[in-house]
Amino acid sequence: MSEKYNAALGAFETIKHMDGPLDIGIGTGSTTDIFTENFLPKLRENINSIYSSSIRTTNLLKALNFKVKEDRPSKMLNLYIDGADEVDKALNLIKGGGGAHTNEKMIASFSNQFICIVDTSKLVEVLGKFPLPIEALAANKESVTHECKKYANKITYREGLSDNGNLLLDLHDMEILEPLRIEKEIKNIPGVIEVGIFAVDKPQLVIVGEKDGYNSIES
Repeated sequence: MSEKYNAALGAFETIKHMDGPLDIGIGTGSTTDIFTENFLPKLRENINSIYSSSIRTTNLLKALNFKVKEDRPSKMLNLYIDGADEVDKALNLIKGGGGAHTNEKMIASFSNQFICIVDTSKLVEVLGKFPLPIEALAANKESVTHECKKYANKITYREGLSDNGNLLLDLHDMEILEPLRIEKEIKNIPGVIEVGIFAVDKPQLVIVGEKDGYNSIES
């Protein structure tokens, strides 16, 4: 099996014996899709509600005949399952390669436990080699870009908008030595809706899929 599959398997084996019924949030990305397609149906009888982080995830869940809540959670969820683009040793993340980091962070903040599933290629010493995603108001494009040049020399813009209808930009070739500080600073830039650093709402558990199984790292 692939490392991504083994990471998804690890998440399933971690939560399959949890007392339910469970309120669950589902993230966005290729590894999360593997979990959703292969393992979430096995938990169906123990699920009370499912919250989706993106249109992509909602479509997949509906294809599997799950009822999906697409609004903001009104109560704390039992757990949130999602992947990441980078994970450092302190379990800080970069997320948002799929442009869904605003909704992902919102659901993560409403969850009692965030389980992150990744393959070994996502583990890094320092965050920033993967471009840092930012969601921003299109009307603030110039001012946001100007402020973000304090953090990265190369900034690119995605052709498509986020699910929320906003601008998506990426900051390249960073070295994020203080993820918590940088997350707060960029989020405070006027016009920025959300930044793809997960230091405040980082996972309590990261499951790393390996060639022959998986390994769990707790915060």
